Amino acid sequence: MKDHNTPFVSNTSRRDFFKQLVLAGSGLYLSPLLFQSCNTEDLGRPPFGVWEDMIKMLEQSPDHLVGRRKVLVASKNPKAMTEFVRDSFQILPSKRDFYKYIATETQYGTEMALRCGLATPREKAEILKNMLVEAGFEARVVWETTTISLDKVKDITFRQYIPEFDPPISNRKMRKWHKALGVTETNRSFETIPDFQQKTEALANDLLGQIKEEYIREKPTEQGFDEKGIPSVVFYENEEEKYAHIFDPEVPFGQLHPTNENKELKDAREFKEPKEQDITVTLSCRNVMDKWNETTLVSGTWKLSELLGNQLQVQFLNNMTFGDQATKSVSQISNFTPCLALQDIHKDVSYVEKRSFLGEPITLEGEKVLERYTPIVPSEEELTVALNNIRSLEGKVYPQAFPKVRLELEPKDAEGNIVGGLSIGNFELVDNGQPIVGWMKQNSISPKILLMYDTSGSMPKAYRGDGIKEFLTQTEGMIREAYPSAQVFLQETDSTLYTSLLNGKQFDADLILYATDGENSDEYDTSYESIYNAGPPAILLNVYNKEIHYKRLRENIDFTEIAADDQETTIAEIKKYVDQLSFPTYVLTYNSFEEDKDHKLIVKIKGTEHQIELPYNFPMNDNVLGNRMIGLYLTIKGKGMGTIKRVLAGYEPHLDRNGAHIKPNRQMIHEVHETLLGGLVMSFEREAPTLSLQLTEYLQTLLSNREWFEAYQDNNIPKALEELGKGTLSYPQILLSMMQPLQDQATEKAITYPKGFRTCIIKAIPGYYNKKTRISFDYLPTSEYLSVTRSGEGGFRETLKKTAQLAILEGHMFDDSAYSHLKGKPLLLNMDSGSDEQFVKKAYKENFLHYYSILLGRSELKFVDTTLQTKSIWKIDRTNGELYGILPDETGGGGSTTEEQLKALQVVVQEYSKLVARMNLGMTMTGIGTMPIGIVATYSITLVKLYALASQAIIIMDAGGMDEKINEALGALACDVYKEILYSSMGRIGTAISTLENINAASPGNSTIEKLIAGFSVSCS
Repeated sequence: MKDHNTPFVSNTSRRDFFKQLVLAGSGLYLSPLLFQSCNTEDLGRPPFGVWEDMIKMLEQSPDHLVGRRKVLVASKNPKAMTEFVRDSFQILPSKRDFYKYIATETQYGTEMALRCGLATPREKAEILKNMLVEAGFEARVVWETTTISLDKVKDITFRQYIPEFDPPISNRKMRKWHKALGVTETNRSFETIPDFQQKTEALANDLLGQIKEEYIREKPTEQGFDEKGIPSVVFYENEEEKYAHIFDPEVPFGQLHPTNENKELKDAREFKEPKEQDITVTLSCRNVMDKWNETTLVSGTWKLSELLGNQLQVQFLNNMTFGDQATKSVSQISNFTPCLALQDIHKDVSYVEKRSFLGEPITLEGEKVLERYTPIVPSEEELTVALNNIRSLEGKVYPQAFPKVRLELEPKDAEGNIVGGLSIGNFELVDNGQPIVGWMKQNSISPKILLMYDTSGSMPKAYRGDGIKEFLTQTEGMIREAYPSAQVFLQETDSTLYTSLLNGKQFDADLILYATDGENSDEYDTSYESIYNAGPPAILLNVYNKEIHYKRLRENIDFTEIAADDQETTIAEIKKYVDQLSFPTYVLTYNSFEEDKDHKLIVKIKGTEHQIELPYNFPMNDNVLGNRMIGLYLTIKGKGMGTIKRVLAGYEPHLDRNGAHIKPNRQMIHEVHETLLGGLVMSFEREAPTLSLQLTEYLQTLLSNREWFEAYQDNNIPKALEELGKGTLSYPQILLSMMQPLQDQATEKAITYPKGFRTCIIKAIPGYYNKKTRISFDYLPTSEYLSVTRSGEGGFRETLKKTAQLAILEGHMFDDSAYSHLKGKPLLLNMDSGSDEQFVKKAYKENFLHYYSILLGRSELKFVDTTLQTKSIWKIDRTNGELYGILPDETGGGGSTTEEQLKALQVVVQEYSKLVARMNLGMTMTGIGTMPIGIVATYSITLVKLYALASQAIIIMDAGGMDEKINEALGALACDVYKEILYSSMGRIGTAISTLENINAASPGNSTIEKLIAGFSVSCS
């Protein structure tokens, strides 16, 4: 460049801006030593001041339509405003009838048009009118009568309008950023996707070459054009009427279209934004004992306009304060609070709180913890008396499905009576030297009874449907006569009696009632004998009072039997049995660690000398599952879009149909648990925002960390914690790559755009069990891409070619994608499967359920791999040609796995800094798993405190040295996250289809943490 004040040209500008984004941190600001060598000049405290300066430059880029609008309104220049609207927005015709309804047609609305640069002529006129009115002019939209030819209209339509990314950044400005950050340039490389266009065309042509015309349902676009309804704007300046034509770019400012010789204008009808649509998102789970039913964990409904341009955080808050997290083990997180939190960086806390939804706290079993919570809260005086009366302490420990432990305690007075009224705060638990966070289920006698019932067709009517519910009501009423706080829980089962009883034995209950006729479809496994013998006692209710089937059950297991052919008599017999039982007063549960080691639990009563030691071991059997959650699911519904369902983790119901009988296993449980420790982000756009706007919002989310981090740098730990409690914003870096517009979206032959809206799910799963961290991206099928062509025909082929870009992008960004799976494979179209009988037989034989729906479901075109090496498919809309790459788990996108050197995690602070900080707060900084502003920001700490006060269940067991431990954890958080971002996130901040350059991660074999950090004048000790 000849002069340091010369702005960069388009391509160079993009390339160099990304270089600055990396050098400025791009999330790397968390080094504790970052500020030691900084010369701030007038940029304020870096990197935040640099980011603010970057935003100012971005807002001046030609493609930053929101920023340009703001400046132009302030300028009060009608000519500049008119030219901006006329020349900067891509015109969208209708797929159905082109411009037949040009006077009123809307697609995205004015707000989304400013975001992505796509607008109908009516929307463009409305944007200009609003700008003029905001600038102080009187203005209105009119319909202009013209005689524009259809060919001329096509010339106007099929051309590129949206400006290039070109912020006015000089060499001097860049050097200033360098100096402020104290950084030096190192070997950094930038690349676009190699041979992107060729790969896209090759994929599209390969698929199109195998699709017969008869399989395509495309309807040609009607060449409609209402020449008497051209939207224009009339405004008044100094009481003089002036014109602003925005349809034909050749019409000079201040003039009507030259074919409107008689100046025929008609006031337009009131502008109507696109019709609102309610979108409902539901998070649900399935359990071991009830895999055929889903339980809703949290659900929320929004107007689509509230979601567009924003993110929805799908999180499981760990119900610990920062202090708890800094001093407790990750494995001790025993309950989570599911939430759906809206993030809108342009709205205040009150707005997003009203549009965010918080579920009830749940355990790893999906049980709502407060539903079965029965402890009484004693007064301080009652506690003092109770503690003084204690003379001894006894207890029993029952290890359940790992990591859950049940503890029954009996503090006794001098006469041997149970001393009641203690709270969780009176007990101190230490398991193998680690302080434990316990949850008190009850501190008075409150029997928990599990009523299971066989749902097979051979069961009598009295124990099915309303009959079993009535039986439960009467049984519970009878038991409550003696125990007012008793609870009975209903659980349906199938005819796998041994398995059902095994699961029941692992349920957190005091007694099992099992109504069954004894007909059994599974076999007894001797390896579970210890579990059948342990756990709560079981009474089998012989509903027909017949011995034939029960005799076979007795050959393997011991149980109490009650004749249950008469329910009134049965309830009386149950009462006799219950009256003979001794139920525990104090029941506590907690999550332990180290499944395969001997455990010594020490229980102390605080303020006294009473303590006991209770050794235990977990059952060493991988099939001991308890009633853990085995599946997590996300459902999104909206009028006109049907229902979209995703398996987030674990059990896949669609594979367990037609008698397949997939059994729950530990792998499913582990997947769910890891998902609870990770997090999800959903993003919603009409079409992707322009690059400058997207980068602006990304930097704005980074700036949201300013208060807590600068307080930490000043060693003001209380303020840092306070600011952390308010939450931070998040913009996952992967969105910069995956949610960008298509290349050559508008050409002289066609325009391709989404009729619906673009939605994705980003999922971060920490490697807690399998030692790997996985980031996955899933395009949801809501976009409905279509193409309008100059000829009115060929839209199917055009859309397929354009949306093939997304498949190439997935293949470049992720190790695991439909493109990588199917590349080079021989493909068969489902429509032609009848001609390949041998393949169909083979496919059905190896996986009937999977291929049956693909090969016979012909509402869409689907390509399969005839070698059966992969279950990934290409799916194509038969009308519009939209292409999706679908992975075997039925998602559309891809994923990459990173090895995480996670060890047994025994030391509390180290464990926190390596996992919780990285996967919860750490991912806040990289854009995954944040606690966003709003309901999560407010409740992530505050709500937990409220629950802790109400239930006295979550407390700090030992407050000694807390300040020092928290300070240490914050330091570890800052340093570890800094390294984590450098190592695993920097490499794929952005990948280019057209504008985003890919910032390379160092390649395997020659990259280390030290080399990456060497590019910055800082280091982490």
